[in-house]
Amino acid sequence: MMLLIGLCSLCSVKAQTKTSQAAITPGGVWLDTDGNPINAHGGGILYHEGTYYWYGEYKKGKTILPQWATWECYRTDVTGVSCYSSPDLINWKFEGIVLPAVKDDRSHDLHPSKVLERPKVVYNKQTGKFVMWAHVESADYSKACAGVAVSDSPIGPFTYLGSFRPNNAMSRDQTIFVDENEKAYHFYSSEENRTLYISELTDDYLRPSGKFTRNFIGESREAPAVFKRNGKYYMLTSGCTGWDPNEAELAVADSIMGPWKSLGNPCRGKDADKTFYAQSTFVQQVMGKKDCYIAMFDRWNKKDLEKSRYVWLPFELEGNQMIIPWRNQWNLEKWEDQPRFEAGKGTFLLNGKPFVVKAAELHYPRIPKPYWEQRIQLCKALGMNTICLYVFWNAHEPQPGVFNFKEQNDLAEFCRLCQKNDMYVILRPGPYVCAEWEMGGLPWWLLKKKDIRLRESDPYFLERVAIFEEAVAGQVKNMTIQNGGPIIMVQVENEYGSYGESKEYVSQIRNIVRQNFKEVTLFQCDWASNFTKNGLHDLIWTMNFGTGANIDQQFSRLKELRPNSPLMCSEFWSGWFDKWGANHETRPAEDMIAGIDEMLSKNISFSLYMTHGGTNWGHWAGANSPGFAPDVTSYDYDAPISESGQTTEKYWKLRETLKKYHPGKKLPDVPRPIPSIHIPAFKFTEMARLFENLPEAKKDKDIRTMEEYDQGFGSILYRTVLPELKNPALLTVNEAHDYAQIFLDGKYIGKLDRRNGEKKLKLPACAKGARLDIIVEAMGRINFGRAIKDYKGITEKVELTIEKDGYPFVCNLKSWEVYNLEDSYEFYTNMTFEPIHALKDESGQRIPGCYRATFEVKKPGDTFLNFETWGKGLVYVNGYALGRIWEIGPQQTLYVPGCWLKKGKNEVLVFDIIGPKEAKSEGLRKPILNQLLVQKPLTHRKKGEQLNLSAESPVLSGSFKAGNGWQEIKFSQAVKGRYLCLEALNAQNGKNLACIAEMHVLNENGERLSREPWTVAYADSEEVAHTNRSADKIFDLQESTYWSTTAGSQYPHAIVIDLGDVHTLNGIQYLPHMGSEVLGGIKDFKVYVKTTPFKF
Repeated sequence: MMLLIGLCSLCSVKAQTKTSQAAITPGGVWLDTDGNPINAHGGGILYHEGTYYWYGEYKKGKTILPQWATWECYRTDVTGVSCYSSPDLINWKFEGIVLPAVKDDRSHDLHPSKVLERPKVVYNKQTGKFVMWAHVESADYSKACAGVAVSDSPIGPFTYLGSFRPNNAMSRDQTIFVDENEKAYHFYSSEENRTLYISELTDDYLRPSGKFTRNFIGESREAPAVFKRNGKYYMLTSGCTGWDPNEAELAVADSIMGPWKSLGNPCRGKDADKTFYAQSTFVQQVMGKKDCYIAMFDRWNKKDLEKSRYVWLPFELEGNQMIIPWRNQWNLEKWEDQPRFEAGKGTFLLNGKPFVVKAAELHYPRIPKPYWEQRIQLCKALGMNTICLYVFWNAHEPQPGVFNFKEQNDLAEFCRLCQKNDMYVILRPGPYVCAEWEMGGLPWWLLKKKDIRLRESDPYFLERVAIFEEAVAGQVKNMTIQNGGPIIMVQVENEYGSYGESKEYVSQIRNIVRQNFKEVTLFQCDWASNFTKNGLHDLIWTMNFGTGANIDQQFSRLKELRPNSPLMCSEFWSGWFDKWGANHETRPAEDMIAGIDEMLSKNISFSLYMTHGGTNWGHWAGANSPGFAPDVTSYDYDAPISESGQTTEKYWKLRETLKKYHPGKKLPDVPRPIPSIHIPAFKFTEMARLFENLPEAKKDKDIRTMEEYDQGFGSILYRTVLPELKNPALLTVNEAHDYAQIFLDGKYIGKLDRRNGEKKLKLPACAKGARLDIIVEAMGRINFGRAIKDYKGITEKVELTIEKDGYPFVCNLKSWEVYNLEDSYEFYTNMTFEPIHALKDESGQRIPGCYRATFEVKKPGDTFLNFETWGKGLVYVNGYALGRIWEIGPQQTLYVPGCWLKKGKNEVLVFDIIGPKEAKSEGLRKPILNQLLVQKPLTHRKKGEQLNLSAESPVLSGSFKAGNGWQEIKFSQAVKGRYLCLEALNAQNGKNLACIAEMHVLNENGERLSREPWTVAYADSEEVAHTNRSADKIFDLQESTYWSTTAGSQYPHAIVIDLGDVHTLNGIQYLPHMGSEVLGGIKDFKVYVKTTPFKF
């Protein structure tokens, strides 16, 4: 024990010997933290990952004047370039000589007999290299070259690459400047110091690009120091009078290459005309201080250069002028703190201190505005410190140039509420957001330009993106952390690796975002499997993955590429979204909590997507692909906070975990829940028949889409007359987007459901002139993958196939009357209503149309209106669009916020495209989200069906490796086929379960085939009883979902995919389950390929 105390005492004494300073004394002896004079002359500063690095000439030993000298070329032997580090620009730690002299080669630029001056270091985000430029000279000052060195670390060692005359011109006093767009520029005195050159550098910062300008021609300016303020460039220089002081000059330019305008001498005070007996070398902006820039000068002692001193003085504003007044001593306390958020070494930094982001994802348009603050407070009480949110372009710009940032769309107000409740904000302004939102947030009216290329370098698309992002910035750009607001980061695009590969496009979006959010930290998110495709060197990279994932594996590649990067899961999926006609999705609380606990234990930041999902009001729910899988109205997401804002078991369990990461702090109290109410059952009393309330028709020879009629949402009725059909005929609709009903002379014939790939229907025989009606309801546009260019209505043509003389005769139907049934409360209420007498017409068919009722509320509260007895359509309460209903489920109720109800009488209006079985409803206290009325099997194996491979020969037999991550296996030779069968023979762990997250098939060039036309022809086993683990999950574009066989089913397992057409195939790519345990990992397998279907 005594020994331990003694050691502690020695450590304490040693720590006390460290030199600490509280102010800068211009011209005084400046000591480093070891108590030695700082030796970094003619230097410059690099700010990197929260630390300042000061590089300069290390002048040691005797100052000499060579015997041959005809001018005062005083010098010391070259020792090298020194480096000091500091967290505050006042206290500097000596890091050593990072570029030492080369003593054993007299011809080397760095030999002690040569000259090495004005070193400057910049960081190249693209290459990950630290690049040093310096003025190098021969002993007689005739070389006049620039020397370049590189390092992997800011504290060296640097490797010298050599010297040259940039742009074939002399290069002496110099500096390097990196602009906001990461372009670097070399400023240097040339032509015997009579002219100052500005030269753009190559992207690696190692050579001139060939673009340069000559400035201050014949004015003899040297010692350039460059900085940028409020969009303008400033350059501080001195005259050329050798070691003797002269008057400084400040110049300004709108473009970095010039022209430059002189502003005169900025110095003020005694000896200002001599720049305080000093010479400029660098200007450094102070991070975390508002509008604070330090002008760095050297006060040369020409006869003892080691004793030269540093004159550091801050710029000040005098009216509109930037001046440098003399100060005997100063510190940074005068300047107002400017909050900042940035990437540090292995961590995020908030105002210079390590910060772990614990973000709750929620979307303000999905929450009633009166409930915004309560939802934010729920997230705060959960233990979160940040709100992460998407900005939905289509909600804010419903028509080109018409913007809506009011009520539900008041983005700025939502951000203000976040700040009021001490929550930071991560802004995700797209332009694409996915989010299971209509068209991924892109506005439908973009599709009016038929040849538009969405999410690509399409001029019109980029033009509209720029307009939208400027409008968003107009609302919140002054709310960034640098401006005292809550916004700490802004995202560029969204999961682009899942859509395509184009760094050009992502760079263009980055430039648009940067133009509008100039100082805030930018980032991009993607999956571990594809983030390198479009990763930009100047953005923070974050990963997206779900509960149960192997977290170390998710970050392993990022750690390899950027070992010092802060780690963040920008979407940690707490649950999943529901689709019409599929099981309600849930995820175990334990998996979510274990993942968050692991990340926090490793100081990994995260955003919990979703912490609160909310509701896809009205027509805003999207759809997924391949195929077409429309999303339900509820965006409950099985999140910790339910759709209606109730705390769940997940919430309370997660709160207990997050408490561990609030040491010494008590979490805020959980706000009281909003009460729910029961509304007694009530009946609808009025109806407006659809066919009797059609708007004025448009006449068209050919079929056109909804968008071509300037319609974005709702339904559309196409009407024409038929020729005489003596026999039944085949009607083919290519394609009905999304749910079509066919009527012949007002009689219902059948439906075509895009979800099921239905395109054909048999028409009965009819007389000439029979009226054909095709009503097409548009559901949400696809929000994920390449299929987001999703037109509505009938997208191609309608054909009639008639048997004539034993041969099929195909007729392309023409001459249409078109009725646009826009989804809006105004459209529906303008219909003519009548009392309900019957719910079926004379033929016994349910009646499509609008149905209206009123119900009484004693005290408003949240409720869930029950629509189990209804068909398919949209619902409004008191004019508020609640969302879609569909009898197939799994969702049977719609959430009605109490803030949208009123005491007394309330109105509910239902537009039912099919018609109700019973026109009634009831307000429930809890939702029904898991009542599925299956219209088709959820599995892909017919009863009694058994795949027979006995006569087939595999094109590949092999074994997958154990563990996570994509695996690629090539065939021994290319093979043609349309049907591919993967037969799994056994599992890695010897058990019976088989799981696959995703699979790709490669063409003859080794490229992935499009999976849009794929369908599952057969799967021997699929777990669909309570979860959605059907075989089509292997090509649903989602790495976190997966196909799983049922428990207890025996190997071998098989899945057959119809690729949609015959292709030349060269291999497969396989992704096992993403979890740490790799559930159902397949070991041995066989692949079969055929041009014709397999036998069963």
